Amino acid sequence: MTDELSKIRFFAANYSRLQGLRALPVGMLAVFVSIWALYNQGPAADLTAPILAAISAALLYWLAVRYYNRAFGQVKQTTSQRKREWIGSIAFGVLGLLAFVLDTTQLLAVSMLGLVFAVSFFEYFLRADRSEWKKILVYFPENIIGAILIAMISLLPLLGITWWKAIGIGSQVVAVFMVVGVVIIVTGIWSHIRITRALSTGEAKSDDIAL
Repeated sequence: MTDELSKIRFFAANYSRLQGLRALPVGMLAVFVSIWALYNQGPAADLTAPILAAISAALLYWLAVRYYNRAFGQVKQTTSQRKREWIGSIAFGVLGLLAFVLDTTQLLAVSMLGLVFAVSFFEYFLRADRSEWKKILVYFPENIIGAILIAMISLLPLLGITWWKAIGIGSQVVAVFMVVGVVIIVTGIWSHIRITRALSTGEAKSDDIAL
């Protein structure tokens, strides 16, 4: 009974992180923009396609949120939790933009953009209490694996390995962004399968859960 209650509390506290379908539009957008960038460069590039793709991704994200709310109910976050998530999102957004600008200058061999994404996959593990580490490894192994993979491809140039050229991509930034998109898609699918197995839709209630 204690273990089951602990599991429920953990799932409630990490409910938004378990909603893998929300990640799919983000990952697909990253892959689409990466492919688009391979064939559209310079000031004359038509931005219509990526703008439409971003709008479509936003719509799909909204539909994913609606699906989880209807299938599994809602978890009401506290003000401090919402504030922490907003601050984290803004911080990583700013760091990601700065890393992108730095990578385009090609001053460093490593991909700072990739390292920022790797840290974003790993950040929850870093700030969690040690008592929660085992649960995170059990319920979020894909995040740890994704972080390690992205960190590895970001650091490979230090060994003189230009892996992106080996797969036919001329830009390290584009290649890293594409890999990040694929990782987000895979981890999103993985997470969705886990939540559907752990929380049966037939047994889920629509009542809100307050943390």
